Amino acid sequence: MKRVEIPIAAVVAAGLLLTGCGAPAAPPADTPVAGADGVADLVRLAEERAVLSDQVAASKFGTGKAVTDPAREAAVIDGARADATRGGVDPEWAAQVFQDQIAASTQVQNDLLRQWSEQPALRPSEKPDLTAIRPELDRIGTAIIAALKTAEPSRATPGCAKTLDQALATESADLDQTHRAALDKALDSICAR
Repeated sequence: MKRVEIPIAAVVAAGLLLTGCGAPAAPPADTPVAGADGVADLVRLAEERAVLSDQVAASKFGTGKAVTDPAREAAVIDGARADATRGGVDPEWAAQVFQDQIAASTQVQNDLLRQWSEQPALRPSEKPDLTAIRPELDRIGTAIIAALKTAEPSRATPGCAKTLDQALATESADLDQTHRAALDKALDSICAR
């Protein structure tokens, strides 16, 4: 019988493959989720928009203007759909995210208007011009579309909710209860369910 010499490396490799040790390792649990930067940006932008709602409420306080403006809200959502389509983002996802942003802003405004009515000492000292606030809302809206594009790869992954929670914990640390609750509402549609 003829003796065949097999290199030791081949024997080790075969053993590893047979025991499953040669299979690719799963990524560590703390590996960043694709699109995590976009999710963090969305949290930051939603927080910025929720805080800006204070100025919107102040512009309406004592004027009798309704908090909701269905025509304006529909235009914002239609614009978000169009911008998302142009930007390569799911337009229905963008529309839902913007509906959540509007609901969050409405919540902040209603809460503040109620507080100001009940506690005159908390009332704003100035009444901002709403037309001066709208460009800032538009800027945030444009940035939200860009962040949605960046966040889209993580949207349906199991890591999306964890990434969202981590970013939320960072951004909401200094928020009061009114703004924290609004921020939760504003982020409701970021991760797929």
